[in-house]
Amino acid sequence: MAPPRTAVAVHRQRLSRAAEGVRADHPGSAPGAADDRAGDETVTTRHRSSRVGAAVAAIAAAAVLAAACSGGESGSGDDRSECIQVDAAVSSEKIDLLGDLADDFNDSGATVDGTCIDVEVQKVASGVAAERLADGWDTATDGPRPVIWSPASSAWGQILNQRLSTAGKPAMATDPVSFMNTPLVIAMPRPMAEALGWPDQPIGWSDILALSRAENGWADKGHPEWGRFRLGKTNPNYSTSGLHALIAQTYAATGKTAGLSSEDLQNPTVQQYGRDIESSVVHYGDITMTFLNNWFRADRRGTALNYASAVAVEEKSLIDYNAGNPDGELDQGEKPRPPRTPLVAIYPTEGTLYSDNPLFVLDADWVSGPQRAAAQQFQKFVMEPK
Repeated sequence: MAPPRTAVAVHRQRLSRAAEGVRADHPGSAPGAADDRAGDETVTTRHRSSRVGAAVAAIAAAAVLAAACSGGESGSGDDRSECIQVDAAVSSEKIDLLGDLADDFNDSGATVDGTCIDVEVQKVASGVAAERLADGWDTATDGPRPVIWSPASSAWGQILNQRLSTAGKPAMATDPVSFMNTPLVIAMPRPMAEALGWPDQPIGWSDILALSRAENGWADKGHPEWGRFRLGKTNPNYSTSGLHALIAQTYAATGKTAGLSSEDLQNPTVQQYGRDIESSVVHYGDITMTFLNNWFRADRRGTALNYASAVAVEEKSLIDYNAGNPDGELDQGEKPRPPRTPLVAIYPTEGTLYSDNPLFVLDADWVSGPQRAAAQQFQKFVMEPK
């Protein structure tokens, strides 16, 4: 297979090297294989290659969502007002990567019928973008309406289409092109993970449940100074890791790895499992970057172990955190500072889900024919051999 476009290849190589460092201490944590059929609901166990399709659980996902939160970014500073404008709404963890790719594409000389193309990216949380697209994108407050949407997971496309269907409207997010996969992990400060037997002892959601129920908390593991088990979560209405964590813990409660049903969601045992885990939540962040920034600040104060015991995040976000870049973005002149207490990645024994980072060219009434053609060229540019 030909190598992917340079910027993506470099990004993947860096991620791969960092991820191998994360996984090297964890026997059996090599990535797993997910069924990449569109719309399939699957939790994947970790073996074989990480080049897999995203695991999506639309039934559970659609039941929990509604949204709000964003930011804005990027693109070339040249005057390209005569070009075909292609605005892209991009989830925060890959804003720098797609910003660089957009700049490269804009400089490539690509045209539609002789007219230049200008791709501009703005940072919008996945759940927020889904809500705005479903309810009506307000350009006065939300910025330009996107031609391309790149949430962290294709699950958000299914959620958007379900909302539109409920409102009697046609689907908007179809035929995604996915260019990068990253698994959900349970991030835990190294000393706490070691107290649970990491890296030799497999750890999963069942262990999180046991700690959540333990009256004595960490004292049962020989560390009364850490107090009760404190779980952090990101909001599934906004955050892909929060959404995937909710789905993953629900699968763990059922003992399934695929085929989550409405009957499962109504099972009292499954509901109690979720309530018990939620009872240990002490911090809710809107999105992963907010939560990790707060945890990083606690680490600088020497209180990381008191802030939280664990949080479910994407593997890439944990790698960025340990590199001293908790929000995944470095400002001009900013130097990363590794945390005093690093986080380790726990790959749940029950299985995990992947974020597949799709590129949707939206089927929206504001997308013109030339814009669609231009956006499809950008899709191909991202995926083509260098």
